[in-house]
Amino acid sequence: MSRQHNLHAAGRLLVAAVFCISMIFVAEDAFAAAFVAQAVKTRGDIRITRDGSDMTCSQGTAVQLGDVIKTGPGARLRLRFVDGSILALGENTKLSVDIFAVDATNKSRTVVLTVLEGIVNAAAAKSGESKFDYQIKTATGYSAVRGTKWIVAFQQAVMTLYVLNGTVAFGGMGDQPPVLVNTGQWGSIDASGMFSAVQPTTPALLKPVLDATDDTAMNNSTPPSSTTPSVPLIPLPTITPTTPTQPTPPTRATKNPGGKGTGGGYGGGGMTGN
Repeated sequence: MSRQHNLHAAGRLLVAAVFCISMIFVAEDAFAAAFVAQAVKTRGDIRITRDGSDMTCSQGTAVQLGDVIKTGPGARLRLRFVDGSILALGENTKLSVDIFAVDATNKSRTVVLTVLEGIVNAAAAKSGESKFDYQIKTATGYSAVRGTKWIVAFQQAVMTLYVLNGTVAFGGMGDQPPVLVNTGQWGSIDASGMFSAVQPTTPALLKPVLDATDDTAMNNSTPPSSTTPSVPLIPLPTITPTTPTQPTPPTRATKNPGGKGTGGGYGGGGMTGN
């Protein structure tokens, strides 16, 4: 009887051990699915809103799907996403991570980030997937890219796009087809959906934009002495109506009203290695 009892006890322990290991793998899988990026450089006051609660973001902080990231006055943040993409946030910027889905089996990647306000300097990692949809959007429009470096600014309901390398499909939220913005060009769209003419980016126009996302002096988490938001660093362009060309619209990610979804190179202007 004692031997049988010991065998039963050993069996129960084995089942419990297997269950615990399984739970560890489930927890690791859940974390891997939620983890999409990491803060690799920080400066100033940076906060993340997650599930209704605010937390401080510093070097090494993990960013999850559905997070809303906010930088304060004088702050900077560089994020490295799990697919190799880099994103630098300027001061007084608010960004939400809406969709980040990488499917190795079906060779697809879908990323949607929303700039709620402020400015971001982005570099989407080149993709080998057969289906690739990488967007940075605002309330007035979206930008869809593939292995591209570009800057998106959103202030006073105007979305402005500066392409540093590659080509970006720039579209509004209505039915109007997107326009193509190439390397060394910029364009904008206002709240009514009116596009500006796509024009060459001059050094005088580009410098303040690059300065606004410069992240060379980073990894200092001390908030700036002043808590008063500074004046906008980016000069708003004049909207000049134009009749855009009609390229074939790119594939767009499905909108996610809840702000969450399922499971992208360095930008210009001061974005250097870690």
